[in-house]
Amino acid sequence: MNERLIPLRLLKIQLMDGMYRLGLVMLIFTLIFFCIGEVYPPKDGDYMSWFIVNHFVTGIYFLALMLSGRLRKGRQGLPLMLLFLLISLVSAYSLNRVIPVFAAHPLWFKLTLICCGVNYLLFAYQRILPIPVRWLQFFILGMAFCCFLYLAIYVLPFTGYGLIAFFFFGISLHAMVPLLFCIYTIVLWRKSRRGRHFYDTGFFSGIGTVVLIVAIYSLIWRVNVVEIGKLYANADNKNGLPGWVNLLKNIPTGPIANQVLVGRAAYAMPDRWDDGPSLNRWSVRNLLHDPLVMTAAFLAGTVDVPWDERAHVLEALSAYKYDDELHLWDDEDLKTTHVQTVAHIWPALRLAYTEKTLNIRNRNSDWENRQEAIYKFQLPEGAFVSSLSLWINGKEEKSILTTKAKADSAYTDIVDVQQRDPSVVHWREGNSVAVRVFPVFGGEERQFKIGITAPLSMEHGKQTYRNIGFEGPQADDAREKIDISFETAPADLNYSKVLHKDKDNRLTATGEYREDWELSFHDEGLNHQVFSNNGTLYTAVPYRKEMGNTAVRTIYPDVNSAWSTTEWNALLAMSRQFQVKVCVDGKFVDVTTNNQEQLFDQLSADRFSIFPFHLIQDAATSMVVTKGAGKSPRIADLEHSSFLVYLKQWLGEGHQIMLYNLGGELSPYLRTLKECRTFRYGKGDAAGLRTLLDAHQFPLNIENDERIIIESAKMAILANSGTGSSTAPDHLQRLFAYNHIMHAMGPHLLTGGETTDTLVAEAKAAHIVTPLSSLIVLETQQDYERFDIKESNNSLNNAGMKNNGAVPEPHEWLLIIGGILLIIWLKYRPAFIKRFA
Repeated sequence: MNERLIPLRLLKIQLMDGMYRLGLVMLIFTLIFFCIGEVYPPKDGDYMSWFIVNHFVTGIYFLALMLSGRLRKGRQGLPLMLLFLLISLVSAYSLNRVIPVFAAHPLWFKLTLICCGVNYLLFAYQRILPIPVRWLQFFILGMAFCCFLYLAIYVLPFTGYGLIAFFFFGISLHAMVPLLFCIYTIVLWRKSRRGRHFYDTGFFSGIGTVVLIVAIYSLIWRVNVVEIGKLYANADNKNGLPGWVNLLKNIPTGPIANQVLVGRAAYAMPDRWDDGPSLNRWSVRNLLHDPLVMTAAFLAGTVDVPWDERAHVLEALSAYKYDDELHLWDDEDLKTTHVQTVAHIWPALRLAYTEKTLNIRNRNSDWENRQEAIYKFQLPEGAFVSSLSLWINGKEEKSILTTKAKADSAYTDIVDVQQRDPSVVHWREGNSVAVRVFPVFGGEERQFKIGITAPLSMEHGKQTYRNIGFEGPQADDAREKIDISFETAPADLNYSKVLHKDKDNRLTATGEYREDWELSFHDEGLNHQVFSNNGTLYTAVPYRKEMGNTAVRTIYPDVNSAWSTTEWNALLAMSRQFQVKVCVDGKFVDVTTNNQEQLFDQLSADRFSIFPFHLIQDAATSMVVTKGAGKSPRIADLEHSSFLVYLKQWLGEGHQIMLYNLGGELSPYLRTLKECRTFRYGKGDAAGLRTLLDAHQFPLNIENDERIIIESAKMAILANSGTGSSTAPDHLQRLFAYNHIMHAMGPHLLTGGETTDTLVAEAKAAHIVTPLSSLIVLETQQDYERFDIKESNNSLNNAGMKNNGAVPEPHEWLLIIGGILLIIWLKYRPAFIKRFA
């Protein structure tokens, strides 16, 4: 017979083998059934019935093999045994969804297991494949041996129990599957090599490659562990900042460094390592089981940094979301399913009102399971929350504004004790807000709506509206609907691709939730529009900086990684007549021609900077020059540090200092201080700074009780006594009230102390969330009465899309009432005359 026809004959024989074909069909069936359970998980979360089907198919095939006698020596049973092991592997991972021994594997390991499984099947047709492909088969076989050896070692504690309890329908024998794969991989290699060393090199190359990858990964892991450990050990308290802040400035970045820091908060780890959140080895919910991470942690150890401090570092690096909100109930099963964004924009007033309606679902099937949803919204500069609604028994219930203390007390008592329906929104530092919703029952959805009034930012002659993002229950698979309308048609409208323009100049979108989208349009100037209420006229006018004379003596460059060498040299060139100092390790150092390069190299290596304003001796004659460095710690993160103690003391003394921003968004630290009206603030490039220094001028703070400034919108809002017809929405009053309260509180935002009842009354009248006030929705009127939460008679109430804010003045009310009485008289005049004639 022609030798070339032998492989084809063997292939035909293999395909005609009934037991082999039966095994292929059963493997395909179990894979399809397993995948269906992954894509469409059971609503009740009970995977036991899904496992029973896979286990039943595995048992049937094993019995068929035993009865056929194909596993006996000399009956060509190796391909059939490999098929059985692959079916058993699918069954084992199906059991893992019921009894979670392994956390979810990362994508790379899943693909590796699939590749190894296909390779095992292809060994049945090895003789018809080209020699290079055969070598690749042995290479993958060596990798497969390493993978299953790892799995066998990991489940080794269960292997003994698997043998002892095998009589229980053979379920415990699943623990033996990785070990059997290792044994039969060796058998397959020895039988298929046919004495050719060429194939041995492929097999051992596969093993060597895995060992090399693990060694290199573990080495990089160890380098990061040592480096982070050294940085933390040297991150002493000499500048008054917490150790983790100093660590964060220079910590190495990259995927492996992040994995080292995250530890068991996101990855299954060896029992004896890591001081992360208290998790049992077999409690694997929401974790990833990455064999590389597990092996590296075992061989190279983990970082000795307390978890609370590590979490702050990870949040700043955006590798981990550290939730500092106090949870009264769990939220691990909550998921955001739908986001609806409806916005209305007033181009002639440079402001927008946005309503976000969110649906939250509890994926736990147990109806008695109650969980608490907490969302954080980061608002634009000058923006605030002006409405809140919660759907209770299918009906939208609107919020009432009260003091922050009353709202917090009512929410905590009802959620923690009575376990009934409330929702509350609180102001947070850095102009963010936290929304809490309770309860979200198992298998059900809750819906709430938050309304946000925000000025539009002016950028290069254009007004820009950006989507307001949030942090909270996972929204990866959420659906989104967007609807944006304009009071007047904008000129030169540009928008992200996710949006579509309709014939009415509305921007709409429907599809998957996306956080990053925006729109912009040409600014045609502010129209003279007025909102009138309670004897006060609110008017938006363009803001033009008013300059005041300065006597700058010392310039403090706040250098960080955002600075360029060009900016540093330009600043030094224009500052020769001034004293220039930088902060190094908590002390100010004079910059000279001898040390300027060394100081810049040292400071520009820091990811961010936390400038110690309290160390400045003469604030009136000092100027700090900074540049936005993106994410950095907030002031709240510095709580209990000596740095913050001295900073608050300095703020309490009423100091005000000149701050010039060379570009970029201010860090959260500086943004909060700016909210406290700590600075005379200027922004521009190096040339603009030179002009100010040469002219000995700097922008003045011109805010007072009748005028507030919204820097980002280049707009001022005036509040003057008087009456008249309203041509602007009520958001103008709300915008003035929020920024006036922030201006009036000033350093009290951080230092605490008493605040006047006048500011609380102003917040209630405007119905806005501030550091002093919160919005709350309770289930019954009795709940409001019990906590003494009352709706104000002199309030704008919840903002809304249909509310144009034209609140009538007292004399206008008289005209309206008189008009209504006249209409009634004219309509029913004959009846009145007839009755009283």
